[in-house]
Amino acid sequence: MWAMDMESYYGDLEGDEEGLSYFERDDFDVYDDVYYPKMSFWLLCESCLLPVIQQTVSTTMPLMVASFLCKLVSSLLSTGHETGVSASVVHISSALFGLYILYSFFQSSMLYLLISAVLGYILITITMFKCRAQCGLCVSLTIVAVIILLEIYIVDNTSWHKIRGSQMLMSMKIISLAFDISNCAIDYLPDMWQYMGYIFNVGTVIFGPWINYHEYCKITKQHLRPLSFSWLLKILRSFFAALLCLVISSCLLVWIILDHHWKWLLAYRDAMSFRFSHYFVCYLSAVSLTLNGLGATESNGEVKWDLFVTRPSFIELPRSLVETVSNWNLPMHYWLKIYIFKNARPLGNFAAVLLTYGASSLLHGLNFQLAAVLFSLGFYSYIEHVFRGKLALIFDACILAKKCKENCTHLYKANNPYVIATNMAFVGLSMFHLAYLGLMFDSSSQEETGYDMKHTLSKWSSLDYLSHWVAIGTYLFHLLI
Repeated sequence: MWAMDMESYYGDLEGDEEGLSYFERDDFDVYDDVYYPKMSFWLLCESCLLPVIQQTVSTTMPLMVASFLCKLVSSLLSTGHETGVSASVVHISSALFGLYILYSFFQSSMLYLLISAVLGYILITITMFKCRAQCGLCVSLTIVAVIILLEIYIVDNTSWHKIRGSQMLMSMKIISLAFDISNCAIDYLPDMWQYMGYIFNVGTVIFGPWINYHEYCKITKQHLRPLSFSWLLKILRSFFAALLCLVISSCLLVWIILDHHWKWLLAYRDAMSFRFSHYFVCYLSAVSLTLNGLGATESNGEVKWDLFVTRPSFIELPRSLVETVSNWNLPMHYWLKIYIFKNARPLGNFAAVLLTYGASSLLHGLNFQLAAVLFSLGFYSYIEHVFRGKLALIFDACILAKKCKENCTHLYKANNPYVIATNMAFVGLSMFHLAYLGLMFDSSSQEETGYDMKHTLSKWSSLDYLSHWVAIGTYLFHLLI
């Protein structure tokens, strides 16, 4: 959606006399590594950076305004209680603002989301009174079945690709609410307005992030979270970070690394472009949630606007793929850990890992590309975890997939030169795997409808499936030592 083919732009420009008024035609060379980047930066700003920023601001402004208005309404009406007339109005306003934004983004396609939400409430109500202990499992299986039916039989590919993110967020909320009721973390059935306000909360309905029901209910206590400089600073920082990630993804990477470079460098570029587009969405979700007055922590009466949805530094230079997975989307990682992994833990760690990645794949929809990447990432992270665990045991060194605590019992600590070299080697290996796995998330004709199996396999085939072979070799070596 946001990507721009800069090579095509420059190709068209070469035949446009008026477009070359910035410089003499004889001096213009697309592949001049010295002269071209310096002279083309202003064209890059005019043709990509500024249009992308303007489009982003104009597209997201209704969401930001609605999120802020919802906070104002909540601040005026909040009483500090989750019940009562004022609290009901707060929940209704949260739902109405969210439904308006859904219609603004998806038009009539939002009806699928509305129907799914109503079905979810009916299921939670029935199972809570009939078989409360199984509420989470029953609702989860039904929601997954609804997602499959919508994608395969009801919604066309283009519309589904647009609403898939919001459908996933809504499904996560419904499932988490059902499990919290099963586990008695919530000891009452939310009324329709509380439920709809949570599911369609305007601050999370488009970009996320996922929040649990208890966090959402703090919307009725907005008088405890007044407008402040720290609140405004969090919004400005997150919005600037979102725009920076977007221009890096859409403009700068394709300007720096052109299509005639080495195929592995191009793979790294395309994967990095996808990652930065993900950071853009995460930072934007932090903006909308903060504008809505949620996502803060409270300690000793002090409100801290310290929400983090992603940590790019842990992903771009990852200690391990395990670290990448846990920092990719912090709220979703928490959701998968609490509601999927822990419930599947009795089946064994490996089975729990597979079920966790399977659940994530199903929530994203029946998409071979996403499923292939998620399951590959699951196997890779598990292999790396057990392999580095065995190496750490053999050499008594701090080379685990996760960083050791300060008081760990290893003989060779993290500051040892050999430990540093080993961990840096695994950083390089993780970057190699990420370039391979993210290669197929490029801008192509299939972007609007989703990528199929042929596209995914053709991308990996162009790199000789090298990452998968390395992962298999790592696992075999793990078995031998």
